[in-house]
Amino acid sequence: MLRGVRGRMLLLLLAASVPVVGIAGANAVLSYEAELAAGRRTARILGDVAAARHGAAIELLQDTLNGLARDARMLAAGDACAGLVSDVAGLYRGRFGNVWVTEPDGRLRCSALPAPADSSMGRDPAFRASLAANTFTLSPFRQGRASDLPVVTATLPIRIDGELRGVVAASLLLNYFIQAETRGDIQDNLKGWAQRIWLVDSEATALPLTRAAITELPDPGVLRRLRDEPGPTSLEIPARGGADFAYASTQLDSGLRLLVGLPTGEIRRAADTVLARRAAELAAFLLACLVVIVLGADIAIARPLRSLAWRVRAWRPGAAFGGRALRGEPDEVRALEQAFTDAASAISARQDELRAALRQRDLLMAEIHHRVKNNLQIVASLLNLQAGRLRDPKAKAEFATARDRVQALATLHRHLYTNQTFEVIALRPFLEELAQQLFAALGERPGQRITLSIEADELEIVTDQAVSLALLITETVTNAIKHGFADARSGTLTISVRADPRREGEEEDQVVLRVHDDGIGLRLNDDEPGPGQGIGLTLIRGFAQHLGGEIDIQGEGGTEMTLRFPLRRREAEPAVPTRYEAPPASVRA
Repeated sequence: MLRGVRGRMLLLLLAASVPVVGIAGANAVLSYEAELAAGRRTARILGDVAAARHGAAIELLQDTLNGLARDARMLAAGDACAGLVSDVAGLYRGRFGNVWVTEPDGRLRCSALPAPADSSMGRDPAFRASLAANTFTLSPFRQGRASDLPVVTATLPIRIDGELRGVVAASLLLNYFIQAETRGDIQDNLKGWAQRIWLVDSEATALPLTRAAITELPDPGVLRRLRDEPGPTSLEIPARGGADFAYASTQLDSGLRLLVGLPTGEIRRAADTVLARRAAELAAFLLACLVVIVLGADIAIARPLRSLAWRVRAWRPGAAFGGRALRGEPDEVRALEQAFTDAASAISARQDELRAALRQRDLLMAEIHHRVKNNLQIVASLLNLQAGRLRDPKAKAEFATARDRVQALATLHRHLYTNQTFEVIALRPFLEELAQQLFAALGERPGQRITLSIEADELEIVTDQAVSLALLITETVTNAIKHGFADARSGTLTISVRADPRREGEEEDQVVLRVHDDGIGLRLNDDEPGPGQGIGLTLIRGFAQHLGGEIDIQGEGGTEMTLRFPLRRREAEPAVPTRYEAPPASVRA
């Protein structure tokens, strides 16, 4: 994939998109965490608002008790004390359940509401805690003795010159907090927020001020931990029922805290939706970039290169390099195309020079072979004239043999320049002409006394092997006519050249040459020389060795010479198509 332009452009885009993906992913994660933190943030804001609202009631209660503790009438028994606490209770009716004053030992001094005569706070833990702390103290949630309503009791020691003179106390109705949360203006301001609000006392008892199920509270251990926290606290944990909640806890006093809970399931789902949407947008953006890059690289780069490649493949030596270029192709591709055009022009010019040189070479080779043929024919004519002046029959025969050998070479050179190959000749026409020439030189005509049969496959033989083969056939045919068919004997002379399949271990194709006559035969005993066993047989064996084979001569029932030798071939020239191949439509588009 990376070998192509599109694959490499895709890889570069992926590498370049890593920082973009990293930044976008980090922003998405930060936005996701910010969305999740919105629940805690909102719960903290709602908790601050509710703490300010309900803390005012606690502050008013504390200020009231501080004012009463400084009033001298609180130290007087009887109507003065009772009248004062009754006035205060009447002033804050609906908020305070009762206001009273006790002796230092806890016995009731005066009360705004009638109370049992034996009423005493001496054993009340809140009363004792207030005396020990010597400050304003709130009790856990309880049932008021005089009002018989759920209240939280506040106590404050009265000290004059460091001496404990009594304790002023008031009960704050818990129903007042509930009514404060259900007022219409508050609900309108908090419309759309499904907050849950609880008061938590010093014993970690939670009083719901809004509609809230017990399963929406944190675990008791979490409530106790929040109770002991000195300042405001916010956290996001599952409620007792398993739902996701964000809680904000604010201390109203040392013994009372306000807890606000906000369900965050919808917030989390909204954050998940936002994160998924941003991930989808990022993926769509990257996919669109990939598609644009791939298509752009294909149209702007790959397609012009493919078109150029097709035009280069379609170009053939000697033809002008061209073809219709794509519109808007890059300058680099145009420069590459111009380089190919220049190279094609240089190659065409060089080919013209080479063709001219080859034509000159062919003319020279043809002239050389023609002159060699003429010179060999002159030599053959001189040998023939010289033989005619001799009176010794043996010497005359030797001259004739030499003439035939020279004439065979002249025939070979004539085939070379006639066929204009200069390297190989067609074997069958050469054998036919050579045999006809040998018959004529010996005063014979094929088909009269001696029948000539040539059986040859369509083979080509290189010049080097053709010389040895021509001389070998000259010797064998001459011996057969002179000695095999002596004394006017008639018969058949067969020259056969067949291709033989290559055997195991052989690297070249093989040829089998067979020259057979049904004449008187040939004696092969070297101790008793006979016809044809002079220099001619030595030459035959030498030519066979030069051809790369070993000759086998049989002299019974006529003479048969068999030679199997490797056929060397010239190196094939590569085929060069001249047909122009048009590029496909996708490249031409």
